[in-house]
This record gives sequence, structure tokens and C-alpha cells, in this order.
Amino acid sequence: MNLANINLLFNRGRCSVLIAAISAASLTHADPSSTGDFGRLFPSLPAFQPADDVLVRLAASMRDPNLPVNDNPKRTGSGFTYLGQFLDHDITLDATPLSEAEIPVESMANGRTPRLDLDSLYGGGQIGNPELYDEQGRFRFSRPNGFEDLQRSPSGAAILPEGRNDENLIVAQIHILFQKFHNRCIDLGCGFSEAQRLTRWHYQWIIVHDFLPEIAGQDTVDKFLIYNGAGKPNVRYSFYKAGNPYRPTIPVEFSVAAYRFGHSMVRLAYVMPTGSVTKTQVFNLAGNDLRGSRPIPPNLKIDFANFFPLEGVATPPGFNISRKIDSLISAGLFNLPIGPVVPPDPPAVTSLAERNLLRGKRLGLPSYQDVAQAMGIAPYSNAQLGLTDPGLGGKAPLWFGILKESELSENGARLGPTGRQIVVEVILGLLDKDKSSYFSSPQAWSPEGGKFHIADLLAVVNGL
Repeated sequence: MNLANINLLFNRGRCSVLIAAISAASLTHADPSSTGDFGRLFPSLPAFQPADDVLVRLAASMRDPNLPVNDNPKRTGSGFTYLGQFLDHDITLDATPLSEAEIPVESMANGRTPRLDLDSLYGGGQIGNPELYDEQGRFRFSRPNGFEDLQRSPSGAAILPEGRNDENLIVAQIHILFQKFHNRCIDLGCGFSEAQRLTRWHYQWIIVHDFLPEIAGQDTVDKFLIYNGAGKPNVRYSFYKAGNPYRPTIPVEFSVAAYRFGHSMVRLAYVMPTGSVTKTQVFNLAGNDLRGSRPIPPNLKIDFANFFPLEGVATPPGFNISRKIDSLISAGLFNLPIGPVVPPDPPAVTSLAERNLLRGKRLGLPSYQDVAQAMGIAPYSNAQLGLTDPGLGGKAPLWFGILKESELSENGARLGPTGRQIVVEVILGLLDKDKSSYFSSPQAWSPEGGKFHIADLLAVVNGL
């Protein structure tokens, strides 16, 4: 959608124009008592169980010195890194502590709805979380520094349904972006439920038509997403079995391995406002970083032109390109701060790579090579992956293998064949099983003009 169409769409000032093609699909939430929140794509594959000290050594080798910075060769904007994190926080929340004991997958509970329904934004809506909204159904904001910020408690922590969206100031401002889109719809005459549905469906459209092609490739999306004669989307499944269609299962091969690819895309530091020559680290020991749980400082108010390519807007000199998808983790993310991210309870494992690898073992994930072979993909050997530790027994952890495969097969520009097929099939499958998503509209739905990307969302919010 170009800016002229956006101006036409929103200057009409009538909500009925916005929702003309939107059905009255049910927004009823699934029964929270449903079981089987997490499951397995490949239940027959053996668990890969190397010794913990082997995984700790592997984790230590994954620290990126950031010299030189490994920019994505496609020059993918870093906004997609954090849009991916926002999506993750919308569909999964596993609060199981990292412990010594093996964790039974069937006993794990998902603290989020397994749908792209923005429950991380809306919570229980006007009835369940009335503190989030004003009398017209708009999201409330605080403005401690003269611009929209999340509502905050006296401690500085945000008042919102998903606390992880306040872990860093980039995700916090993406959260605000979708809140402002909802408010824009209310301002144009939509009722609350209409604005909610419109915001959800445009968000889902962006994930399908912008985010997934960027990180996995349009060819992979086309492999799984097909359209019937009326233009309605359907998913062609290969391995994902959703289980209960009212509360689909999240496979741990997705949530604990494949979808954690975004950790490797995080840069050491970012330019936030336009014109700034200062780069701010994600996390550092000094605390002068992008951690959240505080009002957004004026010098860290985001200019999204530094994070997403915008139509008709020249890329600024400080444009933040994402890191490659590879087997290295930026120094700014490698050690996580205790408190806002890592629980203080001992043992406090602050290494992100170590946490991911140990959690994969605790959950009994199969090896990368076994998963790739089960999918009909020729895997890289440990020698090709650069792994020489005999304690690995010639196999690689799934998360590490997916990252290194992306580096070797795609030069880190996008996910490799194993990771991209898991990520795309599961996300499309969650949309397909959601009876309130635009996939389930009785009539084929698309945004005005048939095209809508994150740049268009920004233009709408900014009133362009």
C-alpha cells in the first residue's frame, strides 16, 4: 500500500471503510484449562543429551567480539529483530525455571494464548484490564517526557499484560506503535472490538507478508501458504500437528530452538533518534543501555526510520542493519542482566547461549542432524559446523545447528532450510487454527489496496 492509498483510507474518517471486508469472526478465547500447551514436532526422535559442561563450553564459543560487525548481507533492518521478539511474546510464555531436572513437556503451561491475537497488548480487554483503557476504549499512555510512553508504576515498571515487552526500550516502543494504531482506529469512529480486530488483522498480515518473507524467504512462505479459488489462505502442512484446534500446541523444536534465531540478529548497540551520533548498547554492566522498566528517556525515543526501510524516506546514515543469522551472539546480549531478564534465584545463569543450550537439553530436544534428516534435509556434519568437541558425539544441539546452517547455507541473510521451514509452518499453522484470525474470515480479507507492510503501519500511526 502506498502513502496515497493510506491518506485516502484514513482521511475518509469512517471506521466502516476500514472494516468493510472484515467478518464478525469470533474473538472468544480458548478454554484456559485445556492441556498440552507445548508438544513436539518429532516425538519419535531421541533426545540429544550431552554433558552440561560440553554445552557450557559450546556456549562460551558463541560470544561475538563484534569486530567487525557482522551485518546482514540483505541489509535487513533491525526493526525485524524486535518485531520478531514482540511476536514471540505474543504467542509463548514458558515460566518453567531453568533447573537441573529434565522438564516434562506435557506439564509446561503457556502463559500466552497460542495465537497471533495480541493478547500481550490487550490483556483481558476493557472488562479484564480496564486500567489499560480510557472511556472510549483507547489505550492510555503516560507522558513523563512529553511523548507517549507506557503507563508506569512509581517504580518505573510498565503496566501492561506482558512484562517482557518492557525488558528493552525497542520492544517497548513497538508495543506502543500497535497501541497507537488501535487508538487511530478508535479516533476514526471504530468501536473497541472493531479497532481490536482491525489491529490484530493488520498485525497478522504484516507477519505473513513482511516479517516471514524477510527472515525466511517468500519461497518458503509460498511452500506452505496456498489460496483457494476465492482467495482465502490455507496452510499445506508437513510436520506440524496443532492438537486441540482451540488451543494449538506450540512445538518445543520451534519455541526453544528454531524461533530463537533472533538472538543472533541483535546488534551490540543501536542509533535511536535520527541525527544522533551515539549508539546505545542493549545491555551493559554500567546500566546506561536500552533496558526497560523505566520511562523512555528523550535521547532514546525511537525513530523507526532507523529500524525499518520506509517507502519514500531516505535511509538515514545511522540506519541499524541487523546482524547475520549465525552462531554468534552479540556481546551486548551475551550476558543478560539479573533482575529485569534473569531471575535472581540461584543458579543465576546469565549467559544467553548457555541458557538456550541447557534449556534445550532439559526439554529433551533432538539433535540438529536428526531433525534435518527427519525433514528430508541433508544436514551439515559437525566438522562442517565447526564442532570438534568429542563430548558432542558427532551431533549438534538443535538451536546451534539451525543458526550455523543459516550462516553456511545463506551467509546469514535468512534462516537456513531446517529453521525456516519450522518457523514458517508453525506460525502459519497457528494463524490457520485461529478462528478469529483473518485466515478464518468467511470472505477473503486483505487490507485496503491489498498491500500493507510495517512501513504502512508507521505511516498510519504518524498520520501521513
